[in-house]
Amino acid sequence: MSTRQSLAQPADHDDQADTAEPAEPSRPGRTAYRRGAANPNGSTNALRADVLGALGVLKVATADQLQRLLRPGAASNTVIRQALRDLAGHGLVASDGNTKARHKTWRLEGTAGLEAAGHVLGLPRSDMGSTARGAGRSGAQHAMAVNETIAAFVLGGAAPDAAGGVGTITDWATEVEFVLPGGKRKVRPDAVWQAPEIGVPVLMVEVDRSTMAPERVAAKFTAYRELFRVKVRDNDPARSDEAAADRTVHWWRRAYPGHTRPGYPPVALVVTDAGPVALANRQQAVADLARDAWGGFWWTMRSDNTGGDGWREYDDAVPVIATTLELLAEHGPMGPVWWRYGRDEARYSLLEALESPDTRAAYDERQKAREKKADEEHQELMKTLACPDCGNVPYWESTQEYGPKGRQTWTRRPGGLCWSCHEKEEERREQEREVEAQARLEAARSANAQLRPCWSCRGVIGGAEGSFLELRDKARPDRLV
Repeated sequence: MSTRQSLAQPADHDDQADTAEPAEPSRPGRTAYRRGAANPNGSTNALRADVLGALGVLKVATADQLQRLLRPGAASNTVIRQALRDLAGHGLVASDGNTKARHKTWRLEGTAGLEAAGHVLGLPRSDMGSTARGAGRSGAQHAMAVNETIAAFVLGGAAPDAAGGVGTITDWATEVEFVLPGGKRKVRPDAVWQAPEIGVPVLMVEVDRSTMAPERVAAKFTAYRELFRVKVRDNDPARSDEAAADRTVHWWRRAYPGHTRPGYPPVALVVTDAGPVALANRQQAVADLARDAWGGFWWTMRSDNTGGDGWREYDDAVPVIATTLELLAEHGPMGPVWWRYGRDEARYSLLEALESPDTRAAYDERQKAREKKADEEHQELMKTLACPDCGNVPYWESTQEYGPKGRQTWTRRPGGLCWSCHEKEEERREQEREVEAQARLEAARSANAQLRPCWSCRGVIGGAEGSFLELRDKARPDRLV
């Protein structure tokens, strides 16, 4: 497994060719270069080291690709070709073919070339992969597409307003193999990119030249999910008190630390070698076929009463972003070129596309906004139910209250009283009724006293004072006037 690399610094002067006798200009007005016997083409130590390191990453490349990656400000690839010829003279690189555009392809030669490149990159021979012998004989079309993808990341877009690139060639690795559980199957990304300085600990890159059935491309993402599920023993002392069976961690968290986004490490799909419509359809077809690998699981909260709104859990999902090589080369990785599977069809920059859609945090924000709106509407409604006597604004429209008749539901109405004021109003009305009844009683007594007495007992007609008969039997309503 390859790790993050850095170019080793040459021991001698980087800007000097091998020492030799000063050369005379071949023609007046031309610059004379010193050409050593060991490196007759006059390449510098620094450039040869850079070329070895780049070929150690790319495995096979053209002089033009190396020039754009290593010396982007150079007017031509002449110095790169000089370095390649000098390295070929040492038996460290070789050319065994041409691209379809008739550009010569170069690769490392033998164990010596791999070891020399490994020394530059600071990697052991076991991590250097193969020499890609024979790849150039068929044009190395897939390798060229991978190289152009890496170049677009490093250099940025070619458009005038395009964003710049990110990192260097040494942030990349190719021919990295990951063994799936069981040991018989492997996952082999076309390229692996590490950019922790921008929040991308690792990005697996798949370059699709539209030669493979969409089903086979989609199957790769299922294999990635199986790979990312693998856990290894965690020897972190902070977890020493946990049971051994629980002290595990996903292998990629140890190999590529710094992950902060939900889900597994992301995978980028770069499609090319077809028309715009065909490439768009291909990205959609792969997305549909691989939905189980990247889709996550949908969750809802019935208690929130959100009308079906929810969020996705990405703990067992592979984030997939897709673009075309043409868009990537034009706008660069930080431009609006990426389509995140599961989001709308808009194109986003790399970091925007890596943010998962429909997360729990996004749902919580939406739910918070819904609750705030509902609370504001409720408060407005409650204001219309303010008590006209005391100004009390209720919290709820209906409440359970206890009174003389026991527990009852009290519902506020616009212009209506609160329970406390209602109780006071009832007490006032009861007092008024008692005063009115007493007045009627006194009036009845006065009226009855003016009538002639009973012929038998000589008492007041209407019964004993305060009795029921006093008001109801003898003192008829017509007598109480």
